Amino acid sequence: MNIARHLWALMLFSTIVGTANASVPLGGNRKGTGGSYDLYGCMLTNDYYVVNFAAYQFDPSQTSDGKNLPQAECVDLPATGKTQIAIDLLDMDVRKKPVGLKILREDGQTIAELPMTIAKQGVLSTTVDFKTPGKYQAVLSVNDTDLNTPPEISALHIPLTVAVVNEQSGSSNAAWLLFALIGCIVAAAAYFLPRLLKPQPADNSA
Repeated sequence: MNIARHLWALMLFSTIVGTANASVPLGGNRKGTGGSYDLYGCMLTNDYYVVNFAAYQFDPSQTSDGKNLPQAECVDLPATGKTQIAIDLLDMDVRKKPVGLKILREDGQTIAELPMTIAKQGVLSTTVDFKTPGKYQAVLSVNDTDLNTPPEISALHIPLTVAVVNEQSGSSNAAWLLFALIGCIVAAAAYFLPRLLKPQPADNSA
C-alpha cells in the first residue's frame, strides 16, 4: 500500500507542476454594475520580472458613462475590437528603469507600441485595435543595466488569444480521465498483487 500511495502522490505532484505556469488571477471577483468582474486581471512572470496584466474590452453598444465598467480579462480575450491593455509593474526597482511594450501579431508585425520610458506610476497602458481573431503577443522589454542581460533576452512575452474558441477543455478532461484510470490501475495492483503473490499453504493431506 505504501507503493500505491507514493505513486499516487507522484501523479498528483506532476499534475500541479504541469499547471504551475498558468496565469494567476488576482483579487478575486468584485461585484460591479451589471454583474461580477475581476478588477485586477492576472499575474504573469518569467525568470526576470513579474507583472499584473489586464485587458479591458468595451462594448460599443454601451455608453461609457463610468457605470458600465468592463471586465478585466487576462490573456484570452473574448472578442476583437478596441482593447485597453494595462500592465502593472510589480517589481519596484523596474519602475525606475526604462520599459517598453509591443503588441505583435502572430506573424511578428507590430500593431501597437509604447517606446522606452520610465513608468513612474508603475503602469503601462495602451489601446490596441484587434482587427481579426487569432494569436497575438505582448512583449514587455526592460532596459535593466543591473541585470547585464540584453532586453530582448529578459523580455517578458505574454501570449494572447483574441476571439478564439478555447479547445483546451476537452484535452484537459481527457488528461484527468487518464490520471483517474492510472490511479485505479495502481490501486487495483496494490490491492491484488500482494494476495496473488502470497505463498499458498502446503497441502498436508498426503
